[in-house]
Amino acid sequence: MNKKFKIIALICCRGGSKGIPGKNIKSFAGKPMLGWILEAAKKSEVFDDIILSTDSQEIASVGESFGAVVPGLRPDYLAQDTSDQFDTHRYIFEQLGVSDETHRVCILTNNPLINDDLIKQGYNECEKTNFERIVLDTVRVPGDYLHYRQCFLQNDLLRFYFPKGMLDSQINRQTIAPTYTTINNMRWGKPSYFLDYDSYKTEVVTNGIVPVALPKLRNVDIDDTDDWKIAEVIFERFFLNTEK
Repeated sequence: MNKKFKIIALICCRGGSKGIPGKNIKSFAGKPMLGWILEAAKKSEVFDDIILSTDSQEIASVGESFGAVVPGLRPDYLAQDTSDQFDTHRYIFEQLGVSDETHRVCILTNNPLINDDLIKQGYNECEKTNFERIVLDTVRVPGDYLHYRQCFLQNDLLRFYFPKGMLDSQINRQTIAPTYTTINNMRWGKPSYFLDYDSYKTEVVTNGIVPVALPKLRNVDIDDTDDWKIAEVIFERFFLNTEK
């Protein structure tokens, strides 16, 4: 492991989840959902510290019971529906003295389907670039979901967002190069890449992204109760016995 820098994970969990109340510490496959990602981060053995940022004492207590470091509760202005998570990154980095000279970071979401192998893969890919490129989890986009097929509703009719792309498209989608989208369950790189959204966008557009491919079964965005049920069934059916 590269010992020139400290390697830290940062997980941001606020207490005001509305899609799934209490989501971050709600029981998922037998333990608080937050516990799964904290255990995966610890099991990966790539981090010097696993940092949890939250505005909730209850979440903080659960996080600490699974080995996370909680550097005080996050201020209310960083825990609103409209808060910019990059502001939280900057707040934590300043609070802990995290900089490009001292640290490399992985921003993790609280997703139990991200396991230690994926985290280690992200670390290894980032290390190959000497931590000069952002590494993200990604999935391949099926042909039916390519950007030029996307529509919006206008006066009860669907209209294409990218009409020229649709007009230029070929009926045989096999002619299209493989297309990917980023999922962002984990973002590896220098701290400066994650200080604000503008610098992040500039970096990925200018220098590209190193991908870590997610298996289909590990790509569930848990935003509402249906997502939760789907993710829990998948987890219990395919992963529970191997990740306890």
